Amino acid sequence: MNPTPHMALVASIRSRAPNMTRALQRVADYTLEDPQAVLYKSITELAEDAQSSEASVMRFCRELGFTGFQNFKLALAQELATQSQTSVPISTGDPVQNLVETARTALDETERLLDRRIIKAVAQELLQAKHIEIFGVAASAITAQYLEYKLARLGVHSHIARDAHLATMAAATSNPADVYFLISSSGSTLDTVKIAELAHARGARVIGITNRSKSPLAATCTHVLLASWPETPLTGGAFPSKISQLLIVDALASYMTMAEPDRLITILDTAQSVTDRNV
Repeated sequence: MNPTPHMALVASIRSRAPNMTRALQRVADYTLEDPQAVLYKSITELAEDAQSSEASVMRFCRELGFTGFQNFKLALAQELATQSQTSVPISTGDPVQNLVETARTALDETERLLDRRIIKAVAQELLQAKHIEIFGVAASAITAQYLEYKLARLGVHSHIARDAHLATMAAATSNPADVYFLISSSGSTLDTVKIAELAHARGARVIGITNRSKSPLAATCTHVLLASWPETPLTGGAFPSKISQLLIVDALASYMTMAEPDRLITILDTAQSVTDRNV
């Protein structure tokens, strides 16, 4: 059975670390030094920062009774959240103001992360693609749907598979004329990563929006568009992360209209096509 928050996960790591192998000890030492930072890391990032390997991180998690890295992070997040609630006074700040401030920070950081050359290249890929397949699960599906909508307004046809198995089968039959646009905040969502790997192996262009530069998804992509504000297991789909991704989608749409100004006429045409849908 996995450890639970009341079983003092951090204390358990501290007590077990001396009996671990050197590779696992490095992971334990890094986690103990800054457990809060671990919540925002992918398995690849933790392995690199701890001067270890992904396999060692997985063994470290199993040593503690977890089936995987995400289960470990969830338990760690729960424990740290419990500690925070018992040791930090309740904030008297305005929740709306806090959301605005975090969103502003996320947008500013995303703006600094975005390489304009990559955005321009991705815009061209989307304009020239024979077929565009978009995929994201859970909160990332919201970004996927928004991208599909923005492309439709520009007259660029795309498709979202609402089922991971269908998306996987499509990727297995993709070709170099296709573009696969995949969204995953963690960059470690199993279905999304598998689709990326299959499409890449078939020669398709793979584009990713993620909040982690060092992740399985990023490693597979032809182009990576980085959004700010990584999520923890307890903050999946958080507002700052979503608004960062939506900024990237809008930036892509802007670059596409810059590359082909006639798309502005298409925007007008698509807008007029639904005017009779409003009272």
